[in-house]
Amino acid sequence: MPLVYRIDALDNIFYVNDAWMVWARQNDGDSVMPDYVLGRKLWACMGDPTVLQIYQRMVAQARAGKPVQFNYRCDSPAHRRVFAMSIHSTDGIEVEFASALVHEEVRPVVALLQPGRKRDQRMLRICSWCQRVAVSVDRWLPVEEAAQVLHLMEADSLPCITHGMCERCAETMLKTLEGDSSV
Repeated sequence: MPLVYRIDALDNIFYVNDAWMVWARQNDGDSVMPDYVLGRKLWACMGDPTVLQIYQRMVAQARAGKPVQFNYRCDSPAHRRVFAMSIHSTDGIEVEFASALVHEEVRPVVALLQPGRKRDQRMLRICSWCQRVAVSVDRWLPVEEAAQVLHLMEADSLPCITHGMCERCAETMLKTLEGDSSV
């Protein structure tokens, strides 16, 4: 069953399905439980300007009657996961986001992704689409490699994770939106 949420004409999240709640409970997702997200602007969940711009374009396209579809990664500490996202308007105003699990594989636990780990003031960007980590201004690596390159496991605490978008994924999504096709 897909994970579904919907936004209203003012871009407020007004609905999440039961599968969404089950998924949140199973994945330490207290911050996405209905009591926390319902009534909030979708845009309040997006701190990165590129991610915000792309989602705003996708919502506008969906409201114009052009559904958007793409795949993205949503990993847990012990799993690599690929989801398929479908965004469409139900009536030209409300927009539904539905994510279905496409692929999941077990991997050794990645401490950087574990909730509850001691964090410090450093910030580490992870791509919202491909889950690669920015190790420099123009270099993004898979999370396991990034942890090694940045010597993260040698520190007493881990950096906080912030979500953004790598240049490769941003280019792909912008081309997709310009061509009105699916990724």
